[in-house]
Amino acid sequence: MQKYKGLTSLSSDLNRLLYSSANNYDVNIQVGEGSNSENFKAHSIILQIRSTYFNSALSSNWAKKEGNIFIFKKPNVKPDVFRFILKFIYTGIVDFDDVKEHLGELLIAADEINLNELFDYIQKYIEEFVLELSNKNIILIYNALNIVSNNQMMCNIIKNIISKNALNFFNDYDDSNLFLELSNESLISLIQNDNFKMKEIEIWNNLIKWAIAKNPTISSHTSTWKSKEFGIIRNAIQQFIPHIRFFQMSSDDYYDKVEPLSALLPEKLEKDINFKFQEYQNQEFL
Repeated sequence: MQKYKGLTSLSSDLNRLLYSSANNYDVNIQVGEGSNSENFKAHSIILQIRSTYFNSALSSNWAKKEGNIFIFKKPNVKPDVFRFILKFIYTGIVDFDDVKEHLGELLIAADEINLNELFDYIQKYIEEFVLELSNKNIILIYNALNIVSNNQMMCNIIKNIISKNALNFFNDYDDSNLFLELSNESLISLIQNDNFKMKEIEIWNNLIKWAIAKNPTISSHTSTWKSKEFGIIRNAIQQFIPHIRFFQMSSDDYYDKVEPLSALLPEKLEKDINFKFQEYQNQEFL
C-alpha cells in the first residue's frame, strides 16, 4: 500500500523529463522561505493539465513572467513536501517512505493544489498505517484533517486515538508536550469529546500551558501576571471554557489550580462554582 503506480513506462519517461538538466522548462517555482527554500523547474503544460490550481495560476497574472519563464512562489509549502507533489504531478507515483513525518503538510498542500487523487491516496495510507505513525505525526495529521478534510470517519479515527491515549500526548514526564502543537480546532474537538480520557483539572492545567505556548511573550509564572497577561490568555481560552466541567473537579483542585486564575473565567461562572463548592462544604459540616 506504500506505492501507487500508473503506466510504468510513461511515468519513467516523465520522471526523466522532470529531472533532466536540458528539459526546456518554462516555470521556476520558488518554494519555502529563508534557509528552508528551494527553486524547482517545471513545465507549464504539465502543471496546467494535472492541476486546476496551476491552470488558474499560470493562465492569469498570478504568476509573473521573466522573458519566457513563469516565476511562481509557494512560501507556505516546504521543499520536501513540494518535491513529493511535483513527482506525483509528473509521474503519478506515490511513495510515502521518505515523507511519513510530513503527512499533515501533504494533506494541506494536496488540497490547496487541487490534487484530489493524491489527497485520497494520503488518507488511505493514514487509515492503513495510523498505528505505526509517531505521536507527533498523529497530532499534525489531526490538525490538517480539521482544516481541509470532509472525511469525518478519518477525523474520528485520529480523534479517538488521541482521546483514548491522552496521557501519551498530554504529559510532562518526557518534556515532549505534543499537545502544544494542537490547533484551536483540534484541541476544542478533543475537549468536547466524551471519550477524552483526562480529568477536568488536567484539562485546565494543559489548556493554560497551551495558551501560554501560543502566546510566547507571556511568562509561564502565572503569579507574575498583570491585567494585560490575564486579558491575552482569557481571549485565547474563552471558547474552551464552556466545555470544561469545573463542577466535576474536587474543591481542593479548584481552589489550588483554578481559583488563583479566576480572572480568566466569566464572572457568573466563577460565582456559580464558588457557590456550589461552598454548598458542599456546608453540607459536610452538618
